[in-house]
Order: sequence, then C-alpha cells, then structure tokens
Amino acid sequence: MEGLDKVKCYSLKHGSKKDKPFVREVKVSCAGIDIFYGNERQAMRFASRAAAIHVSRALKDYGNFYLIEED
Repeated sequence: MEGLDKVKCYSLKHGSKKDKPFVREVKVSCAGIDIFYGNERQAMRFASRAAAIHVSRALKDYGNFYLIEED
C-alpha cells in the first residue's frame, strides 16, 4: 500500500521511570488501573496523536506521561 511508510505512530513514556519507561498495556478492573511497562520495542502504539493524548490524560494521576512521536 502506498504511503504507509509515512504513517506516524505515537507511544507514551513515563517521565520519571528509568527502567522500561514505555506504556505496554493498561488494564482497567474493579480494583483500579494496572499499568504494565516495557521497552520501546514493546510499547503500545497509537495511530493518532489525539488518541495518545486522551490516554495520557486519563493516566495523569498515575505519573508524568508524555508522547513519543515515531516515524
């Protein structure tokens, strides 16, 4: 497919974690939110900047997350 090589992806990175700072998985249960971290290769990818911002705002009580733009 033409143009797929120009698609940008976004991932979330925890601002103060040094070891495995990228958000890999988020589970919401009746007991709360579980956030699992990994390295950059394992990071959860978002197709749009808006979706990544929405998730980072939902997680703001759990840490300082910021967007990483990938080419």
